[in-house]
Amino acid sequence: MLDSATGSVATPARPHILVIEDTADIRYFLAALLESRYEVLVADSGEAGLEMARANMRPELILLDVMMPVMDGYEVMAQLRRDPRTADIPVIFLTALSSVEEEQRGLDLGATDYITKPISPPILLARVRLHLERSSNAKRLKGLSEQLSRYLAPQVYRSLFDGSRQAKIQTQRKRLTVFFSDIRNFTASTAQWQPEEVTFLLNSYFEEMSLIAAEYGGTLDKFIGDAIVIFFGDPHTLGPRQDAVQCVRMAVAMQKRMDELHVRWKAMGINKRFEIRIGINSGFCDVGNFGSNLRMEYTIIGREVNLAARLEQAAEPGEILISSETHALVQGEIQVDARGPVLAKGFAEPIAVYAVHQTSAAALADAGVIQCDRPGIHLQIDMGRLTGKERADAATELRRALESLEAPAVAQAPAAAPPVPEAAMPALGATSAADVVLPEGVAGLDIALGLPRAMSMKPFYVSMLRRYLEGRHDAPVRIREALDAGDLKTAELLSHSLRAISAQIGATRVPADAGALEQALGNDLPRGAIDSLLGALEISLGELISALGAVLPPATAASGGTGPETPAGIQ
Repeated sequence: MLDSATGSVATPARPHILVIEDTADIRYFLAALLESRYEVLVADSGEAGLEMARANMRPELILLDVMMPVMDGYEVMAQLRRDPRTADIPVIFLTALSSVEEEQRGLDLGATDYITKPISPPILLARVRLHLERSSNAKRLKGLSEQLSRYLAPQVYRSLFDGSRQAKIQTQRKRLTVFFSDIRNFTASTAQWQPEEVTFLLNSYFEEMSLIAAEYGGTLDKFIGDAIVIFFGDPHTLGPRQDAVQCVRMAVAMQKRMDELHVRWKAMGINKRFEIRIGINSGFCDVGNFGSNLRMEYTIIGREVNLAARLEQAAEPGEILISSETHALVQGEIQVDARGPVLAKGFAEPIAVYAVHQTSAAALADAGVIQCDRPGIHLQIDMGRLTGKERADAATELRRALESLEAPAVAQAPAAAPPVPEAAMPALGATSAADVVLPEGVAGLDIALGLPRAMSMKPFYVSMLRRYLEGRHDAPVRIREALDAGDLKTAELLSHSLRAISAQIGATRVPADAGALEQALGNDLPRGAIDSLLGALEISLGELISALGAVLPPATAASGGTGPETPAGIQ
């Protein structure tokens, strides 16, 4: 890939993978396994993992342990899915639990996949690659769909993607309110302007008008030159009356926005003006997909559409004309002034029309009228018409509304923690396998089983055995201390962790003994039964530790020891 800024060949960014795992040896194993292909971030608890997932260095995939202290994997998963910043990150659960119920629980929470411990490196790498590819493809499809959405009204786009509408030739007859607007003398006025200036102003105008249409729930049909066609009532409707009211309020908001645009353009040194005129009509229209199987358009046709266009042509600059049908729907909500009948092309009889009364905010204030009209808020208080008691009642209602508006919103998510550097793992192939002395046999260890679980890399396998030797010898003591303190949960987690890493290196007796103890702790068996199982674990683990200590080579860089050569960031 060529870097356009430097002209050099740019290295493609590697995907970031976040490992959330409380067992140090498993973190070490996973980081070492993945670091040659991916940028690896590690967290030793659910809380730390959530902070890292929400940070700026957002991972493309999360490997999540199920059994962890304080916050287990299920709670982490639930919080990831509740947060919009992390809801779409694919998550693979890592677990030594094998019941169908546990697996189903994780999938129901939104996990992408399950990998059971002991972890098979080829399976892990294959599934990581698979889910990263799926995630990448999903992002590409999302980007493409977002680009395509710009060619469709938002309501049509959503109805296609949620399955409520099909892309096929199909129409229906519905009662709609239709809006037409255009810019007065656009062609003649812009004939002497520079093309770049016309393009900028027209697109600025369309952008603002489209935002207003979206605010009020209108379906933006099309742009025809400088004209805009919008309708209310399909694919979603609030009912004929409210659709008409929303349409007229939208038109008023558009006329007001034009004044704001003129001020903005003037501040930019552009002394140009657009004066728009608007026509609105309500009635039954044919709406749906028109065209062919090769090219279709979601639009409206019918006499009522034509009438809205004729009303727009009859309107004065800055004026909004509505038909008698629309007036009947908005009466009592919208103030209008009657106009003389309009003779419209294509209509035999004169058309009764009304001009929407657009009183400025300043004029209303001078008249003692408080008004706010925007999506979700419709407020008008005529102070001159209220008695003393009515004012007091109104004040009470407004205070209640204010209390509701000022009520605390949903608690904000905690600030993202700064990115945590990846574990600086040594290259696994840096040491030749021929330089590593691997024991021929170890009591309590099946090397033929454990070595493949380390990708058959002798240096890496020896490093894991040495970490096990130095970090697991006191596991029974720590379990007994937790039991004496009455902390059964910690004792269970310690047993679980020992079972997982023992199985990973290929231990024979220890995983079964640790598993039996873990199950007994989970079932809250009597202390006597637990002590008996703990005693069996002490014997099998002690024998394995003694055998490893007798045959492992000294801890050196060549053997992947766990002294100073242990990679920083892996604990």
